[in-house]
Amino acid sequence: MRASEALTFEPAACWRRLQQAKHEFFFEDLDQLMKDRHRQFLEDLMGYERQCFLNVQPYERAACRVDQANGFYQRQLTTRLGVLALAVPRTRSGCFHTQVLARYQRREPIINEALKRVFLLGVSTRQTGYALATLVEDAVSAATVSAVSKVLDTSVWSFHRRRLAEPYRYLILDGVSVRLRLVGCVQRRMVLCAYGVTREGKRELIDFQLAKAEGEDTWYGFLWTLWSRGLRGEFLELIVTDGQAGLIKALGRLWPAVVHQRCWAHKLRNLENKLKASQRSCLEEAKLIYQTAHRTEAIRRFRHWKARWQCSAPKAVACVEQDLGELLAFFECPEVHWKRLRTTNVIERLFVEVRRRIRTMCAFTTRSSCERILFSVFDRMNQHWSRHPLPASTHNS
Repeated sequence: MRASEALTFEPAACWRRLQQAKHEFFFEDLDQLMKDRHRQFLEDLMGYERQCFLNVQPYERAACRVDQANGFYQRQLTTRLGVLALAVPRTRSGCFHTQVLARYQRREPIINEALKRVFLLGVSTRQTGYALATLVEDAVSAATVSAVSKVLDTSVWSFHRRRLAEPYRYLILDGVSVRLRLVGCVQRRMVLCAYGVTREGKRELIDFQLAKAEGEDTWYGFLWTLWSRGLRGEFLELIVTDGQAGLIKALGRLWPAVVHQRCWAHKLRNLENKLKASQRSCLEEAKLIYQTAHRTEAIRRFRHWKARWQCSAPKAVACVEQDLGELLAFFECPEVHWKRLRTTNVIERLFVEVRRRIRTMCAFTTRSSCERILFSVFDRMNQHWSRHPLPASTHNS
């Protein structure tokens, strides 16, 4: 080795020294050596375990012997180092079971966790197995990936039944459409979702429920479930929706005294459908109504907008005027929260994540698989929100 390399820590020089050391001391592939050592360690550990079970040393004849050794059987174990072919010891009676490996275990727990995480990030069950093969030399089947992901069923069950003791201040409600393969054909189902913000600023997707459609009965059933689990609404100040008629009726039955805010984003889409292509400026001017410092100014801007467009776009004006009170309800909340409360965009952002995750799938094959995917997306976002709470303002503007 040159003197200049001996004193330098440049990556190229370090790599040359590592390669030289491998050839001088190991005489073989380092990865293969690690696999062999790992396999030998597991086999020695299982051999010692059988010896303790038999209660005698090898070839020892004693009255305290409880069984006879009966050779080995082969089992493959997928580890982070690759696939190991293990010789698992057994006894003549078959009563001995090693504790080093769980019964029927074929993969290390970390491999199952990697399978689950790759699948939940959006890779199909078939492609997940191929992705694993490039790392650990074992291409698991799509059925295996599905079986591994089923460990989420317990988490989904607990999520749907946990007690809701948080004092929610704001509630945002909306639904997203998914496809399920039922009775031989693909059918649309709605996922009803409830997003809440507590008095301390904590944000979370409270719960979700699959339903045939968005109607008064389905929404009431979903909201009543939340109510029975603890969301009584004592601290609710505002409920934001997209204006769906069935949902509004359900809210009137359960929380009639809570102020209702209509989503401005949905209202502007409705407004756009009532305008001609040449009336684009009407839509842009309507946006200025809610972009003010206080409610009084918003009403003044609406009146100015109405006077300007009443004759040329009467349907558009009526569309806003009939719901003006509910469109401006967010002004009663702290100003720091206005931007998040005047639309349902925060929950629509969740739906973008859902659509991105299910884009690779034609349709869910079962209701359980659908709920597992939805729960994984919502739980990931809840963990993100827990680290980024909203400002916990306690006074109104």
